Amino acid sequence: MSEQIISIRFLSFEGFSNKRFAFAEMGRSFVQKWESDGLSFAKHLGVGAGNGFSVWPDFSTYAFLGVFDNQAASDHFFNTNERWLSLSARSSATKGYDAVAIKGHGTWNGSNPFSIVEDPGNGPLLVMTRASIVWYKSPIFWFYVSHASKYLENRAGLLFAKGVGELPLIEQATLSLWDSSENLDAFAYKSKEHAPMIKKTRTIGWYSEELFTRFRVVATIE
Repeated sequence: MSEQIISIRFLSFEGFSNKRFAFAEMGRSFVQKWESDGLSFAKHLGVGAGNGFSVWPDFSTYAFLGVFDNQAASDHFFNTNERWLSLSARSSATKGYDAVAIKGHGTWNGSNPFSIVEDPGNGPLLVMTRASIVWYKSPIFWFYVSHASKYLENRAGLLFAKGVGELPLIEQATLSLWDSSENLDAFAYKSKEHAPMIKKTRTIGWYSEELFTRFRVVATIE
């Protein structure tokens, strides 16, 4: 496959030393970029505690997001990159997805790292909503998020959902996996719980930057 590949991996860690290593690696990512042939964008992200939508971090779980020129570049990175291998060797479990971006808008750190391609039409859908939150509006944002996240539970077609972020409270993203576009669209555009959140976003204006992207999963990594 020649299209750009977006690779997302969740890593779990057990034991104090391994958790400390993963936390330090996240800090390192702020000052030393991930580098590999064909890697154009990378983020080491923390995960919220509980159901993932919490102001408190889960120090046992982290997420890696990489944007690669193609599948070969992604495979090469995960098989040979010493920095990644050092991190994953300390994890007790690694799982994730390879996907292509099929719809989206917005920016992340001033630009959009995802190239939109024609929908291949197979596999579940992965959705990312990412935002920089205006710091003085973060309390009201987290008040509404804590309530809205409860409506995701037992939602028809929802396979997985987690809150991730670069910085506590103000740099946040949501990743959700859906079994079909029909169930995703029913929640996104018809849900009586989700629609008010969209309206509040526009009314309150709590984002200084936002990005929405819909991906088609092309591979699941267990």
